[in-house]
Amino acid sequence: MAASFGEELRLAREARGISLRQISDQTRISIRYLEAIEANDYKRLPGGIFNRSFIKAYAKQIGFDEKAALEGYMRTAREQGESPDEVATSPYKSHVYTDGGTRSPLVTVLLSLLILAVLSLGVWAVKHWYERREAAGEQQTGGAQQQPTPAPTAAPTPAPAPGEFRNVNITAKSNVYVSWVVDGKKSAGRFIGPDKPAVTLDPEERFALRYDRKDASLIEITIDGRRVRAVPDDRTQFEITKDNYAEFVR
Repeated sequence: MAASFGEELRLAREARGISLRQISDQTRISIRYLEAIEANDYKRLPGGIFNRSFIKAYAKQIGFDEKAALEGYMRTAREQGESPDEVATSPYKSHVYTDGGTRSPLVTVLLSLLILAVLSLGVWAVKHWYERREAAGEQQTGGAQQQPTPAPTAAPTPAPAPGEFRNVNITAKSNVYVSWVVDGKKSAGRFIGPDKPAVTLDPEERFALRYDRKDASLIEITIDGRRVRAVPDDRTQFEITKDNYAEFVR
């Protein structure tokens, strides 16, 4: 019986006397992901561009042709009834909005109704305030010593935002593999670290960083020179928008 794609990779690795630990140390890819590749179990991988990047990195470490490895991966994924670009692990619940999720139509309707209700309440409050003000003015008209209507108290000036939501710089204390999405545009992943160039982004609305959970503590992000407090280690994607970034910076 012909060997499966994962078995071909394993046999090539063993023929060169390379262990999964050695590949993991060189690529920063978790051993459980490497085992999933050799077992053709793509459900255990992060999915999308991560899968392709992991396959190429694995093949490079064992001297296997990278193009042939990607073709073998895509062929095996299709045989399993999966699209190579859609194979992914079980979704997690993010603390911030991500472009990767699909919003329910019911949620969209409820949000629209809530926004409409808030706007209607604001209009009603302003109208009611003016009506009360005019009524009070009419009661005071004709008095010999009519008291002037006090001017409404000016609304406090909002505190300035902590810098601008631009100039995002991403570095790492050790070599880690990351990819990112800026304003809906996905990037090819690459390694960053002490001896590798940092990732510099200039988002207008939002950006999302994708990474391995075990590498979260090694990643450092600054926005306009202000450091993000910490990269979450309970997920594989962290998104910040121009509306909420002030919550994350120091």
